[in-house]
Amino acid sequence: MLNEHDTVTVKMDLPKEGIQAGDVGAVVHCYGDRDAYEVELFDLHGRSRGVVTLLVEQLLRLNLVSLVA
Repeated sequence: MLNEHDTVTVKMDLPKEGIQAGDVGAVVHCYGDRDAYEVELFDLHGRSRGVVTLLVEQLLRLNLVSLVA
């Protein structure tokens, strides 16, 4: 289960949406049934690429604790 503000990566290419596997974003909204999420995706410079609706099976939560010095 994902929560708002979780950092996620996309697990598969979604060419119609212009999304590639490995794109990174943050959950900005969780739908009530937790089957879908609004995710804000970012480019390599941290700039927003937009918000898209993605299904839970298309996402993987990232654990960034190990990246903090």
